[in-house]
Amino acid sequence: MTEAFKGGETVLDEPTLNNLLLSSPDFALIYEGAVKNSFTGPGVYEFDLVSYSYAIKIVTTGTSEISRIVLELVKHGAGADVHLQFRGIDYLPDGSNDGTLLKTVVIPKEHIPAAKSFWSIPVDLTGLTAGAGYWVIIPKTGDGENHAHLHGENSQNGSYPVYRRIGLSGEWELANSAHFYIYSGESGEILHAMYGQAYESLEFDVNQIPIKCYRYIPPASGPEGGIRGIYPITWSGEYLKRGGGV
Repeated sequence: MTEAFKGGETVLDEPTLNNLLLSSPDFALIYEGAVKNSFTGPGVYEFDLVSYSYAIKIVTTGTSEISRIVLELVKHGAGADVHLQFRGIDYLPDGSNDGTLLKTVVIPKEHIPAAKSFWSIPVDLTGLTAGAGYWVIIPKTGDGENHAHLHGENSQNGSYPVYRRIGLSGEWELANSAHFYIYSGESGEILHAMYGQAYESLEFDVNQIPIKCYRYIPPASGPEGGIRGIYPITWSGEYLKRGGGV
């Protein structure tokens, strides 16, 4: 596989990119959908992803699938990739079982907002049990200069527990509760398209016009590198003209 660097971005050569896309022909379109479970509030607590891993409980209220999750995120410095591990109902906070791994989604550091924002992340997780409690584990990542933070409340909430631990294994301890939204269903605008581990996301302006496309295509060797483009979308009146990379 041949890679080149352009403006700090790893770019795959055309044959490699074509092979990656051809090897993942299945796709999923993810719409705005409806909120199925959430926890928010006025708190401004920062969850340090440098020092701790976190486990956030989510509930599939009235649905057997999760199309996307929205987290309140911000990056510091250049940021660091955030890996979301969706885990089964068999998770135990004593550290004896982190839960069956159902899916992992990578948020590239280049896509994490520089100002605190609620950020939509595609999931496309189906075959779940409606009304069950699942878990999102976020392993610690980054360093003191380049990392990401979650945001949430300044206190714990028994209905929306969050656990943390210093390492990548072992017992968890209770932490403050994090802000999140869980969505499913086909309504509203198309926000994401997924192709295996690759995906694209659209950003809209106040008039619901798409203005940016965020693209992540991992290399075949793992989640690091690959294509992590942000492409402004150009319009001429009501006509879509082009997308340009930055």
